[in-house]
Amino acid sequence: TDSSRRDAPGSAIPLSSRPATVAPHAHAPASAMPETAEIPPIPLPQRELSQPTERGLRRLYGKGDEVQPLYDPDVDPTATRLQKVQHEVTKRLPVLTWMPKYSLKDLKGDVVGGLTVSVVLIPQAIAYALLVDLPPVYGLYTSLMPLLTYPFFGTSRQLCIGPFALISLVVASVVGDILPDASPEEYINGVLLVSVLAGLIQVLMGVLGLGMISSFLADSSISGFTTAVALIIMASQLKYLFGTDIPRGNLPITLYRGFEALFTNNVNWWAVLVTGSAFVLMYTMKELGRKFCKKIPLFEQLVAVVFFTGLAAGVDLKVDVIGEIPSGLPVPYAPSFPSTVALWGAFLQGAAVIAFTSYLVTMSIVRIFAAKHGYPVDANQELIALGASNVVGGLFRAYPSSGSFSRSAIASSLGASTPTHSAIQAFVIGAVLLVLTPLFRTLPFGVLAAIIFAALQSLVNFSRAKQLWKSSRPDFVLWMVGFLATAIFGVQYGLIISLIASLGLLIMRSSRPRTVVLGRLPGSDIYRDVERYPTAERKPHVLIFRFDAPLHFANAEFFASAVRMALRRMVKDGDDPTHVVIDCSSIHTIDASAHSVLAALVKELHGDDIAVLLVSTRAPFRQSMANFGSYDGLIGENNMFLSIKDAVESGCTVPRQDPIPRPVPNAEEERELSVSASAADAGGVAEQQQPVPADPEQAHSAAPSDAIAGPVGSLAYHRSVRRRSGETGGDLDDETFGAQLDSVVVRGNDERDDLPSRGHDGADMPTARR
Repeated sequence: TDSSRRDAPGSAIPLSSRPATVAPHAHAPASAMPETAEIPPIPLPQRELSQPTERGLRRLYGKGDEVQPLYDPDVDPTATRLQKVQHEVTKRLPVLTWMPKYSLKDLKGDVVGGLTVSVVLIPQAIAYALLVDLPPVYGLYTSLMPLLTYPFFGTSRQLCIGPFALISLVVASVVGDILPDASPEEYINGVLLVSVLAGLIQVLMGVLGLGMISSFLADSSISGFTTAVALIIMASQLKYLFGTDIPRGNLPITLYRGFEALFTNNVNWWAVLVTGSAFVLMYTMKELGRKFCKKIPLFEQLVAVVFFTGLAAGVDLKVDVIGEIPSGLPVPYAPSFPSTVALWGAFLQGAAVIAFTSYLVTMSIVRIFAAKHGYPVDANQELIALGASNVVGGLFRAYPSSGSFSRSAIASSLGASTPTHSAIQAFVIGAVLLVLTPLFRTLPFGVLAAIIFAALQSLVNFSRAKQLWKSSRPDFVLWMVGFLATAIFGVQYGLIISLIASLGLLIMRSSRPRTVVLGRLPGSDIYRDVERYPTAERKPHVLIFRFDAPLHFANAEFFASAVRMALRRMVKDGDDPTHVVIDCSSIHTIDASAHSVLAALVKELHGDDIAVLLVSTRAPFRQSMANFGSYDGLIGENNMFLSIKDAVESGCTVPRQDPIPRPVPNAEEERELSVSASAADAGGVAEQQQPVPADPEQAHSAAPSDAIAGPVGSLAYHRSVRRRSGETGGDLDDETFGAQLDSVVVRGNDERDDLPSRGHDGADMPTARR
């Protein structure tokens, strides 16, 4: 805005009154103008509410409840069909967004990260296959095709998927319960079938937008669940630690059988020696690396595998070894389907458990590294990526996979910046399958058990339970429920019970939220809980009540009961109520059931000649009340106040007022009312020292005939813009619209959800013009 426009009477007032910098003209010499020129703030005309109610606010500023939705590129009405197709393709194939920008710097970080993670992945893949009761080569198969599939669909840049201990145990539990007496071939077919089914379920969940389902399992439940699962996995490795057969059961039974074998001396002490030595070696190297070599991993797991494999090849250690591992890449395999309806139901139920658990683990890792590196992720797309990886993997002899936090942390620390590092890991695993598998023939099972013991240390988290006991007893109960249910009933039922417990706590907290009776702090206009602030002053005959939750069918009766109880306490204390002030700042929505309860409560209080005043109402709440017919017929704008102070000082000093319905003006009256609102702001610089007329009729007469009516976001505003575009012979272009918008001062309702940043055609406006 130049000085000539700013000083001219009736000229445009800048949208911002903050000091700004005026750049010198492009053709002016440098010495002709100062480097910067401060624009002094222009005082804006002040508005005065005739009433501190929603009625007074609407009369001064116009309508504010009808707003345009926020801009969504997925439903952009201006996009062409080709643009929509391109947007959908890039959304479903994120590789198309980062691959064109791929650089040599990205390649360096991905190569270093991928090669380093591969060294860690090889021994873990072989070890985790034992948890599923599969031959070790299937762990390598699970580290191949899923890692080649995920980069095309995933939105995480550091995630490393593949075999993971927790998911391996879940798969073994599911398939073992479905096929308890199956032959090795039937068991392998069941594992591959459940991998394909779990992947299809995940893809379907992603397409249906169910990525938010992981939010319904509380962190405390997850912590208790994973702690129990880690102990179950460790207990399942006692047979390799003791070198004897220990049948699998729940955690207490497996531990009992292990100690029974120990005390009856049914133990191979050579296996104990090898397993213990491997664990001590890896633990020592890991601690030394933390202290003296933080930036370069020491690959303690690979060192243990190489050392004890060579030792077992040269010396007879009298322990079991894994034997021959087939060489070559996996060939495609189509799992055979169940033969009965009962088996179909069992496989689908187990696949759903695996799909949910795998996604839960993976998404928690994805969010950690997305927050660390500062990029967005799409939960639904992650479901699709993980599901596609499991489907493709199942068709190439891979059991269900998920993300691994330890391997992802290594990739992140070494500079991996795109999912390309996963493909590099897959190429390394492919080379191992083609060339190096004969070298693992003498690898002892005890070393793989030691790798599992070392990898699962971080999952055993009893300190979390201690912390929850001190900070939140309900969350401690969730932790205990998740832990005990999983330890006693197994992984499947433990997960289901944990989810039910989390939902139960959510329902309980939602249906019984906090209710507060407020009082004014002495010497201020601040209102606080009278129980927390005993010095807070309560106005005689007035109940100020706050409900700290949205109002819906599950808590509506509790809300009404809490109000009645507070009124009974007032009567018991000898204070007959005449007004009830309800602070609605937390009630942003209301459904039909809750509205019925609220309407019955208001009618009941009106029958006792008690006025009901609403304070700080949200626009969605007011719109719902209008839709239900209670906005004008039961409450009225004249009984909706902007603050508790306004309600106490204005509404509680008069007897109960009947609701005054909003007028329904015709088109001309609506235009005049809207123009009066803009005229109060856009009176021009020459008239800014004059007070704004309190009477709307005076504002009507002072309003310019061509002003854009109403505040931004109001119905009158959009109608006036469309009307003026019609007067000019068509839709306003961007420059014309911006110039006309500069001709008024836009000061809308200060409630944020009533102020869209949209143009009249639904598109985003430039920031400066907004």
